[in-house]
Amino acid sequence: MSSEPAPSPVPSPRRDFRLAPFRGLRFEPDVVGDLCTVISPPYDMLDAETVRRLEQANNHNIVRLILSRRFERPYLAVRQRLETWRSASALLPDSGASLYVYEYTADGVTVRGLIGVAALREEAERVILPHEDVMPGPVDDRTVLMRTTRTNLEPILLVHQGSAALRALIAQIVAGAPLAETSALDTSTHRLWSTDDPACLAAIAEALAPSQVLIADGHHRYAAYLRLQHQQRDPAAPPESSPWDFGLAMLVDQDDHPLRVGPIHRSISALTLADLQELCESSGDRLDSSPDRATAVRDWEQGPSTPSEACFLVSDGESWALLRTPHTGGVDASVLHERLLEEWHVTEAQVGYHHSIDQGLHTIRRQPGLFVGVRPPSLAQVMATSAQGRRLPRKSTSFAPKPRMGMVMRDLRDV
Repeated sequence: MSSEPAPSPVPSPRRDFRLAPFRGLRFEPDVVGDLCTVISPPYDMLDAETVRRLEQANNHNIVRLILSRRFERPYLAVRQRLETWRSASALLPDSGASLYVYEYTADGVTVRGLIGVAALREEAERVILPHEDVMPGPVDDRTVLMRTTRTNLEPILLVHQGSAALRALIAQIVAGAPLAETSALDTSTHRLWSTDDPACLAAIAEALAPSQVLIADGHHRYAAYLRLQHQQRDPAAPPESSPWDFGLAMLVDQDDHPLRVGPIHRSISALTLADLQELCESSGDRLDSSPDRATAVRDWEQGPSTPSEACFLVSDGESWALLRTPHTGGVDASVLHERLLEEWHVTEAQVGYHHSIDQGLHTIRRQPGLFVGVRPPSLAQVMATSAQGRRLPRKSTSFAPKPRMGMVMRDLRDV
């Protein structure tokens, strides 16, 4: 299963983590209307029905920028659309460089984070840690989008353990009136503040410098950032002097407003329960039948998770079972991808990825196969794996709730 080649080692010393201020590009409500009608979930969370609903709500919705249409020459129409929207003042850059605080509440969880431009660091520096593999296709796609538009439309999502001093600084910022405030179409609420105060920015920079941060969401976009830095910056330019040396990012303090780590399940086409039963008999794995979905899900979610055994929820849409197999190290997704799928002779082309059981079942009803429910790793497991320089299989985690795209963007030409 393909992934981006590992980055080349970077000489020491380790550079500090840096989240720099920038001139945000934002929708102008007097032109586009209520902000709730122009923001969107991240591009990889969108299905056809969601896209239709968002575009019907407002023809300025950001989905018209972050998704490619097959009938359009790749992202050239998006570049033209951006220019048109800017000319019409639907999108306007802020007057100066700032750091932003974005707070949102969704599904009963409130998340707050800093939005700025992160100075790019190679993986060997152990400053910005990926935890999942990436696929060349999505990296190529995001690279073309950003190179063509010269815009970061979606921040990647980073998490870290912040300090009391940093939390106090953020509290000072949100004590003022927000720049923007809205309730989205799904009833989630969103607020945005900014600061350009030199003393505050300097204090935040000092507090963040020693941080080690984890990429929670946006591995493909971060890989695209690094590729574009290599392709686009002037090699003779001083370090961190090119706009391509930075990428738009939102940084969340897991000790303050933590994200949840949820599952991402799999569907496997052209594999049946009978096939799986035969494979288990050969390997010695256990496939225990359940009378119905409710019982299977309850036993799977409440059953003990032990270092010696991985457990997967399995269904063909009608029958339900629990697959139990010896744990070979890592998280359950690693057991599935690094051992079971190879033993089952499953190719990457057969595997689909789903954020809910119902999404997975919908897929196997359209294309016969098996749904495989995968337990999520704990945050501690993710951090420990990344700190050791190892990666999980792609789509091993779903940090939630995710921010909405469109609250603030970055045009690399706005300096």
